[in-house]
Amino acid sequence: MKIFTYDEYIKYIHTLRLNAVFKLAEESSGYQLTKQKKGDNLHDKLVKKILKNKIEMEKFIRQFISTKLDVANGKLIKFPNSYITKKYKSKEADLVYKLEGQDIFFLIEHQSSVDIRMPYRILNYCIDIMYEWCRSKKLKQIKKYPIIVPIVIYTGDRKWNVPKNFSETQISTEILKNYKINIQYNLVDINQLSDNFLLEQNTMFGYGMLIEKAKDKNELLIKLDSIVQNCNNKEQLYELEDIVLYALDNALCNIEQEIIIEKIHKKVGEESMSTLIDRLTAENKRILKQGRDEGMRDGIKNGIKTGIKTGMKNGIQKNKKEVIERMLSMNFEEDIILKISGATKQELEKVKEKKAI
Repeated sequence: MKIFTYDEYIKYIHTLRLNAVFKLAEESSGYQLTKQKKGDNLHDKLVKKILKNKIEMEKFIRQFISTKLDVANGKLIKFPNSYITKKYKSKEADLVYKLEGQDIFFLIEHQSSVDIRMPYRILNYCIDIMYEWCRSKKLKQIKKYPIIVPIVIYTGDRKWNVPKNFSETQISTEILKNYKINIQYNLVDINQLSDNFLLEQNTMFGYGMLIEKAKDKNELLIKLDSIVQNCNNKEQLYELEDIVLYALDNALCNIEQEIIIEKIHKKVGEESMSTLIDRLTAENKRILKQGRDEGMRDGIKNGIKTGIKTGMKNGIQKNKKEVIERMLSMNFEEDIILKISGATKQELEKVKEKKAI
C-alpha cells in the first residue's frame, strides 16, 4: 500500500515552495484538468457514479488497498470538492474520502488516458490535502499528521507507462539522491484485470470496469448480459438498470437498452409500476434539489438577492428539463411525468418540441 506521510509532507512542501522551477514548469505547460460536461465522458460518469457510493468504496479499498483497514459500517466520510483548496481548484482530484475517527485520507483520481504528469499531480493533491488539514485544525502545535493514500484508476486502452514514483521523474544525481521526492501512488489498471476476476468480485466497481473494457457495442452488450446473469443482488441490478439508462444512454439505442432492462426485470421479478414511480420520484427530487442548490451558489456569486433568486429558479428549471427528458426516454405517460417532475403542461410540451427537432 502506497501512502503519503507527514515526514514526506514536511520535506516536500519546502522543496516545492522554495524551488521556482516547479512553478515555472507548471505555468509553461499550461496544464489544466478540464471538467467534462455532463454526458461527454462515459468513463468519468461510470467510475464516479459507482465510487460515490460509500459501500462500493469500502469494497474497493478492501479489494485493492488493504483487507486490514476497518472501513465498514459507514466509517468512510466523503469530502466535497470544495475541500480542495482554491490554489488547485482547476486540478482537483476526482474523489476524496476520510476514515471516520482517524486522519487517514483516500484520494482517488480516475484516468481514461495516459498522463505523464500524473506523479506531479498526485504530489500536489497530497500536499494540498495536508495543507488544508493543518489549516482546519487551528492548533498552535500538532503532534500527529494525517496519512494520505493516493489511488489512480486507469481505464484507457493504451499501456500505462507512467512512473508510479515521483522520484523517477527527477534528474539522476548520486550526490543529492537523498533530496529526491519519494512518493508513490497505487495504480488500479483494468487492463491487468481479467473479465472473470471482475465478475467474481460481485461489486458494482467490478461490473463497471467490465463495462469499461468493452471495445465496441457488440462486446458491450455481451458483457452486460454476463453481468445480469452473474449478479444476484437486487440493489445492484437496479443500479445496473440506472447505468444502462443514463450512463450508457449515448452508447446504446433505445431498443438495446430495453432488451437489457427486460433481462434485469426478469432476474429480479418485474416490479410494480407504483414501486418504479416511487424510485423515480425520489431520484428526481434529488436532481431538482441539486439544481436549486447549484443555482443558489451561482446566484450568491452575483452578491445580490435577485441574483440568488434568479440562480435558484434557473437551476431548478434546468434540472426539471433533465427529469422530463429522462422520463420521456422511458416512454412514461404524460400525466405521470407531470406528477413526478412537477412541471406544467407547457413546460412538458416545450421539452418535447426541442426533442423532436
